Amino acid sequence: MKIIGDFYEDRKHLVAPMTLTTHNNDPDGIHLFVDASNVFIGFMNQLKLSRGIHPMHHMPQANLSFDGLALLMERRRPVARRILVGSTPHLPAFDKAKAVGYECNILEKVYKARELTERQIYFRETDARRFGRPLRMTPGPSATTAFGSSPVSTPSHGVFGSGSGNTPLFDPPRMIEQGVDEILHMKMLESIVDAERPSTMVLATGDAAAAEYSPGFQAMVLRALNKGWRVELISWSKSISSHYTKKAWTDQWGDKFRIIFLDDYAEELLDMDAASSG
Repeated sequence: MKIIGDFYEDRKHLVAPMTLTTHNNDPDGIHLFVDASNVFIGFMNQLKLSRGIHPMHHMPQANLSFDGLALLMERRRPVARRILVGSTPHLPAFDKAKAVGYECNILEKVYKARELTERQIYFRETDARRFGRPLRMTPGPSATTAFGSSPVSTPSHGVFGSGSGNTPLFDPPRMIEQGVDEILHMKMLESIVDAERPSTMVLATGDAAAAEYSPGFQAMVLRALNKGWRVELISWSKSISSHYTKKAWTDQWGDKFRIIFLDDYAEELLDMDAASSG
């Protein structure tokens, strides 16, 4: 009932959902893409915020109801394609997503040092100056003679670098996702290329930054919009990139681009069955 009130334009689907066998493979249906890590981490952060828990306080993993998330994203509209990509550890929501028809790609995390972008270096230098703490970055292989091969405290010199010329800088090695965003980007491009007609793309993420091997989600959204697609971005307000909310962007695309915030649905998205069984 809450969704009907918030999305009255979809009332015909919500109150009288299609029962045709083509409902889940309608060539003109919506295309759904879920960045699981972005959505699930944002879910935990929103629960802390709504309950007055400090952001840095550790709390047990809360299970997100994928049934609820799917209903909010799909609103019982005809569907052409459902894709979810995430990483280990395995979550109960992954099983539910697969059960309701999502193609799930769950990757193992890898142990590596990720190269930092100029933007990331800039903000880390800014934080280091603001809070008076050292930068923890690892120089690239070309700088091992000068700096060593382990994480070092790098002094800040200039806006984007550490005074070492074009030497790349890396995060200290840790377990991280690799290839997750890029798979979603590829799947989005497949829809743009393979669909006979532009449809509606529903993308659950707040991420707009370039990925390790791809220009990023916003670049894919831009490609879809330029090809005549409508795009619905599903995100948490605290984790959405400002690139999606800038007036120049929203004015450019008007009603072709829509942001749907998950914040007001955080409590409804809590999987109480999984919580009670745990």
